Amino acid sequence: MELTPTWTKAGSWSLGRDPLGIQATSVRMYRNLVPGLTNVTNRLRYYSFYCWVIDRYEATEHSADSIKWRRFIRRAEALYALACNLADAEKADGLAGNIWARKTLNGIGDGPFDVRPVTDFYPGLKQYLSAERGNFGQFYIASMTDEKFLSPSIGVPIVSEKLGRRAAISFLQSAGNAADRLLSGIRDGVLSIEDLREIGHSVYPSNIPAASDEMALLRSFLLAEGIETSTGIARRTSCWLLLDLISKGLLQKDENAMRRAFYNRILPDGSVYSPPGASADLWRAYQANEFCHIALEALFNALVTRLQRNPTGADPDTLIAETIEPILRGIDANEVAWENWAMDIGIVNSGSEDLLAAPILAALQDPKLAEDQTTLENALTLLAVLWARWGGGDGGVQGAIQKHAAKTGKSLTGVIRTFDSQRKSTCQKALTQVIRRHVVSDHLAIAGRKLAASGTFTYHFTSADGVLADGRIASYGYTNPRLRNLVRFLHDAGMHDENGLTHVGERFLHDYKPV
Repeated sequence: MELTPTWTKAGSWSLGRDPLGIQATSVRMYRNLVPGLTNVTNRLRYYSFYCWVIDRYEATEHSADSIKWRRFIRRAEALYALACNLADAEKADGLAGNIWARKTLNGIGDGPFDVRPVTDFYPGLKQYLSAERGNFGQFYIASMTDEKFLSPSIGVPIVSEKLGRRAAISFLQSAGNAADRLLSGIRDGVLSIEDLREIGHSVYPSNIPAASDEMALLRSFLLAEGIETSTGIARRTSCWLLLDLISKGLLQKDENAMRRAFYNRILPDGSVYSPPGASADLWRAYQANEFCHIALEALFNALVTRLQRNPTGADPDTLIAETIEPILRGIDANEVAWENWAMDIGIVNSGSEDLLAAPILAALQDPKLAEDQTTLENALTLLAVLWARWGGGDGGVQGAIQKHAAKTGKSLTGVIRTFDSQRKSTCQKALTQVIRRHVVSDHLAIAGRKLAASGTFTYHFTSADGVLADGRIASYGYTNPRLRNLVRFLHDAGMHDENGLTHVGERFLHDYKPV
């Protein structure tokens, strides 16, 4: 998702991710669906690789110097990325430093490769990655600590005696002599290209030996084997659901098809999909909330764009009316009740939410389309469909969302409640109330809290004496629900390949039944 910078009180730029607060509810939902993973934990083997790096640092460097550790981990990551890209660049996605590694491959020779100029001089030019503590320190340390690979620590990380130490040893056993050569390169900062290429084949993220202790350990972590906590069961169930979809012919990289299957319960061949268990219902509720937030963000950008043409500001009700009246010209918006219009249009378009969403998503990435009438018509239609389809509580969508929404009502459930209170009102009044409450007021409240809490100025418009002013447009999109990450993890764990489910994946699908 593209992010647009906003100015902070301290004079630096900040990034506005969720101007209306509804995405926060989506994030809470998918955190409960795929616990232990984040949007940027991209390869399963990093868990054992990082344990090995930390263990070798402790064994060879004997230092609590955080600067020395940062240099060590950055060298390790850069060499790992380069080695894997030398082995097979096409399938080395998700590795830290990939952009740098692929550029480096274009001009690489046959002699010794010195990694130090791109790792040791942070924040200098041409570094392999901009993160001071590497990809590990920025993205993996929290997840690995939560999942007990690491013991809580300050400064230099420490592997846990039980799981972390075993993961380090298992990586060493799988990689063999390649691990020793890689360690030499990390410590010296120099490795031959031939060594790097051979190392790459041994440490490649999807080349975990099938019968190894490393594979058994990582697969056990992913599937939460023997862990009957709510988080373990949730991750295991989401694994099952994705493998179930792959077994039914969905392409492994087609995230949109997975979203559609969870939401509409229809497979690409038109057959009905009936997944068992409550997690499937939560995936459906997640997607419904996603539709809601992109529809409101399209209206948000339209308001802001109109506001930019009025340097003296505008009354919010006038601004809303000027934005939605052209969209409602096909009906008498001041006469037709919201209930009648929304139910009629909702019944006709139910099940077509993803088709309505497509041009909205495109417009949210292109400021020139912020006032595109087709896009805005789709946004209003999408809101009507969501209210008509889920307003009665069908499918448990509202209840599932409410469990993860804040008390302030920043979610599809809150929007449905506002529409419920306006069901007998005209379309014009009902939509005005929803936009004023869930777009204008919620944005001002969220931006105000951020300013008070951290001094970060994230207003896309300001309010004074009842007038809105200073519009600033931004780009938005769906949140990342970690589906892609989980599919890749399952591939690394040998549960599926280019031909579909493996024997191991089929056995898991048969043996485990979601609850």
